[in-house]
Amino acid sequence: MATTPAAGRERRAYLALACLRTLMGAIFLAVWGDNLAKGLYSGSGWHGFVAGYAATTKVGVYGSFLRQVMLPHASLIAPGQLVVELLVGACLVLGLFTPVAGLLGGLFQLNLLVATSGTKDWPGTYIALAAICLVVAVSQSGRTLGLDALLARRRPRPRLPVY
Repeated sequence: MATTPAAGRERRAYLALACLRTLMGAIFLAVWGDNLAKGLYSGSGWHGFVAGYAATTKVGVYGSFLRQVMLPHASLIAPGQLVVELLVGACLVLGLFTPVAGLLGGLFQLNLLVATSGTKDWPGTYIALAAICLVVAVSQSGRTLGLDALLARRRPRPRLPVY
């Protein structure tokens, strides 16, 4: 059976989304490894790093939240962030629970957008990364070259869109 040009374009679009998903996962894993090597997932390392954002963010309520809620619990939050970043990256690379991982990744990037608002970081970086994560999430790109495809074969329409 011959494929139509539209079917070929659709297949290429699915492959492109799978590539974007894998790229975002690789970015999360690369940053995770770099942060791990720098000691940023220890209580003191995380505290020092995030205190800089708390002091420079242009969003006052966010800075207050970091200072009053997050920083006092750095020893608990740092290992949690280590796990979340690792899981988001691994799930995106593997195409496993992609809608959830993409949504968490997008929210994480938006958090960085607010956190870096008082720095010289270019905001477009975090906006673009968040947009890619959200497109990956809603497109269910894990169903192409990902483990979500195996889950979808067993149950094509889950109650919650987790794959």
